[in-house]
Amino acid sequence: MIKIICAVIAELNPLHKGHERLIKFAKSQSSGLVIVLSSAFTQRGSPSLVDKFTRSRMAIESGVDLVLELPFLFSCSAAQDFSRGAVNLMGLTGLADTLAFGMEDTDFDINSLVDVMLSESHRESLKRELSMGASFSKASSLSLDEILPGSHDFISKPNNMLAASYILNIRKHNYNMKTLAVRREGVYKSKLIREDLSHNLDMMPDYSRKILSESEHANESKLWSLLQNIFIRTSADDLRKIYCIDEGIENLFLKNWIHSHDLDDFIGRCVCARYTRSHIRRRLIYILLNLNRYETQGFMRLGVPYARVLAFNSLGRELLRECKSKSRIRIITSLNQAKTNHEKFFAQVEYKASQLYELLLDNPDMSKELNRVLQFP
Repeated sequence: MIKIICAVIAELNPLHKGHERLIKFAKSQSSGLVIVLSSAFTQRGSPSLVDKFTRSRMAIESGVDLVLELPFLFSCSAAQDFSRGAVNLMGLTGLADTLAFGMEDTDFDINSLVDVMLSESHRESLKRELSMGASFSKASSLSLDEILPGSHDFISKPNNMLAASYILNIRKHNYNMKTLAVRREGVYKSKLIREDLSHNLDMMPDYSRKILSESEHANESKLWSLLQNIFIRTSADDLRKIYCIDEGIENLFLKNWIHSHDLDDFIGRCVCARYTRSHIRRRLIYILLNLNRYETQGFMRLGVPYARVLAFNSLGRELLRECKSKSRIRIITSLNQAKTNHEKFFAQVEYKASQLYELLLDNPDMSKELNRVLQFP
């Protein structure tokens, strides 16, 4: 029996030396390592540079034993839903004893911050800030800093914010899972690699760099013509039927698209105090997928419906065998294995998101998503 299992939540977009450092540390503290990997689109609403199976290969090469997919609806969401989905996936399967994550500031009293996040005073303050027109992230930051000074600076850093969200969800759901924070060091950033591949490839380990060089890269600019086509034939009333299209953002989109030269120009015109770039990008993907507002909200409230396996090695296969008897959600290797309405909805959205992602490649393959799983020795 495998005794200590550690989990890591990541996008690996792409896998750099900072990821490798976290994975190696988590591996040294456990007898098995699981990663919850983002789907085709990331938390910021952008397509991943390379597809989920390519990133799964990178993960296995780095020392991970089992790769599980964070479903699109959670991976392409703001921090609160991203972390809720990932922690639920681990908690419901019972796979991991420990969750390891990177933080910019490991010396901060994060448990006191989570106490505040769970308090009624924070909820009331958050409502007040939101009613004054602040974005959710800004409203949350202001509210927390009012109660616990120093919180604003801490959660303004993305990995600190995610760490707090992970702990919050573990405590909310009473999952029997310890946490292990690792200080982020160095200047390794996936964003820098994506923006300038030729000058930043040295941020990646050799195996990750090799896999990246052999793989097709998504071209996000191809989304623009698809969006233009939708905006030509869509009214504000139609857009309001889409998941998370509210608070007047539909009018902002219809006002600005006709004056925009490309996707970046359009997003820049829509950015304001209430709407960040990530907020806008996620909603554009929801529009492209035609996600019904009420249906999606209902199934999202139910949480993660299944644990889908993307890749595993021999130890990962053993982990899966041990997990099946205790998991509270089904373990699947194919989207075709979805059975309940909850499972089928998530699987259908996953397939649509993957088809959209394929359109951003030079050689799309619409069929590879359904039954693919990577097996390693």
